[in-house]
Amino acid sequence: MELIFLFGSLCTASSLCFQLVGMQICYGIVKKGSTGDMSPFTFITYFVACAVWLKYGLIKNLPVVIAVNANGSILNFIYTLIFYRYSNKKMQFHRFLFIGTVMLVSPLFYIEYYQLNQQIAVQNLGLYCVCLTIIGYGAPLVSLVDVIQSKSTESLSLVLIVANLVVAVIWTVYGGLIDDKYVQAPNFLGAVLALIQLSLFAIYPSSPPSKSKVIHS
Repeated sequence: MELIFLFGSLCTASSLCFQLVGMQICYGIVKKGSTGDMSPFTFITYFVACAVWLKYGLIKNLPVVIAVNANGSILNFIYTLIFYRYSNKKMQFHRFLFIGTVMLVSPLFYIEYYQLNQQIAVQNLGLYCVCLTIIGYGAPLVSLVDVIQSKSTESLSLVLIVANLVVAVIWTVYGGLIDDKYVQAPNFLGAVLALIQLSLFAIYPSSPPSKSKVIHS
């Protein structure tokens, strides 16, 4: 019980700190006056994931899951609004927003009006949460094509990815302690995805390589 309480507290603290990383990203966006090459998929996905996990936590009565995801839903909603305000690719944003809306509404409609068996509904919602968490951890990889083409990790957030890794590891341990595979499995995969993203920083610089000067003989 002491370990569960300890890691539950660590999950809450680390997740809240992770969610505040978005402030640093939004500050950079506001300061620059543009979102640049960043994709809105990350903030939208995190909002959807937090909202669905909040529903799962309420059904299963998991205080740690409820607290973390209630706060995450509010913060990521605000981050998404800021991103939209400074986005220079509004059409792309609208497409991702539509996808996010479908991803959020569909499971809620399913468990409220379609699947009347509560146990099956919770199991399927848990599986859906697993998928959303994996997508959320992998969301920065949406910029992978830009990274390879530009040979630069400028479009990736190192702080966000490191925070992803730390949070994923802590939640993986917590999921094992409370024996909830829906909490443990996606966070383990999330840690793996975060490590893959970190490897890109070892391969490519954080700024585009400057064009080589032409040397006349």
